[in-house]
Amino acid sequence: MNVYAMGKTIPTYAFANLLRQGERFADVINIFIGREYEGRDLSGCSFLMRGVNENNEEAQQVLTPVVSGNMLVLGWNISDRFTAVSGRLDLELRVSELSESDKELLILKFEIPPVTVAPSPSGENAVLPDTSEQIVSEIVGAADEGVARIREAAEEFDIAAVEKRLDAMEAANAEYLARPEVIPVTESEYSSITHKKNALYVIVKE
Repeated sequence: MNVYAMGKTIPTYAFANLLRQGERFADVINIFIGREYEGRDLSGCSFLMRGVNENNEEAQQVLTPVVSGNMLVLGWNISDRFTAVSGRLDLELRVSELSESDKELLILKFEIPPVTVAPSPSGENAVLPDTSEQIVSEIVGAADEGVARIREAAEEFDIAAVEKRLDAMEAANAEYLARPEVIPVTESEYSSITHKKNALYVIVKE
């Protein structure tokens, strides 16, 4: 993502809501600034991005300038120090150089409107009330569906046909039971036994 400084202000509307808590070098913001400011060449200066989060904790990251014609390009690969805490993040770009005695001399500061670090969702390892209610609802729905299928099957079940088949079986049994019993006997056995009713005696040779 490219953003261009307007004087001593670096607009942030393009990435004001881009950052999320805990991200580490996820996004690169290429900041374009003029190579010269008030006749001073800034290409040999040091650039430091500062950030202060809602816990008043400060993050710092050195940016290395790359000369592109009359512009300097500062590639800000956002460190996780800037996304450690969600909420408002105040930013500032400091430009400095070393004196002959190796003392850092602050040259200018770029104003950067604050951005927002979105919170990362968090929760406990437990079933939330609305989740449990949803599960109960699914169980009840499954039970209702099962009952509906049983009722549908019962409606399709032809009880009259079953009764008709049972009647036919009873009639067949009655007919079978009504048939006389066939008893083979010899002539002498036939003369010596008490004869049964509804029985057919067949005389066989001795």
